[in-house]
Amino acid sequence: MFDKSDFDVFKDDTLSGRLDLIRKQLDPKFEIFGNKLLDRLEQDYQQTFYLKIAKHQRRTKNPPPDTWLAINLDKSGYKKTPHLELGLWPDRYFITFSLLADARKRQDYYPLIKSWNDQVISEEWLVSNDHTVAAMNDANHYLAAVDRYSKIKSSDFVIGFDLSKDSSQVSDGNYDELLFNKFIALSKFLVDANNEVAEK
Repeated sequence: MFDKSDFDVFKDDTLSGRLDLIRKQLDPKFEIFGNKLLDRLEQDYQQTFYLKIAKHQRRTKNPPPDTWLAINLDKSGYKKTPHLELGLWPDRYFITFSLLADARKRQDYYPLIKSWNDQVISEEWLVSNDHTVAAMNDANHYLAAVDRYSKIKSSDFVIGFDLSKDSSQVSDGNYDELLFNKFIALSKFLVDANNEVAEK
């Protein structure tokens, strides 16, 4: 399903042109892939998950620098709740679990995310404090990312994985299963955060 031509949408530097390419080339893939993820997540966790595909409706001038699908456990929206994303920057695919700067019950997450340190390091997830930047740090920066999220109001909290456009996997093709499995593996953080904080 996914292939290197996905990145061609970023070659159009106009707002209308890039949005049109995203809608025609990527959104149908996000719809199919996202629903497969929903089916697996609901089978694994016996909970109801919700899919949202980015529409970039607030953009009036500059084309979106990235695009994505998001999945969470709150029907009313995902940005203020724990959520997962799968998407593309111009140079990579990304899969992330995020708590954004304005997450509801933000302070209640601090002890929980700190307790994930050993798991994040052993599984070699990437970490970041800014969901608007493609580059992430390696897992050894995890506690620093937790600390920053706990102290800096404007910071985000992101755990994830990326797959470079120039990687051998992308060049060889047939990496849908890799993306799918990474997304499912990351989902345990979403469910844990939802069950321990968001729902209480």
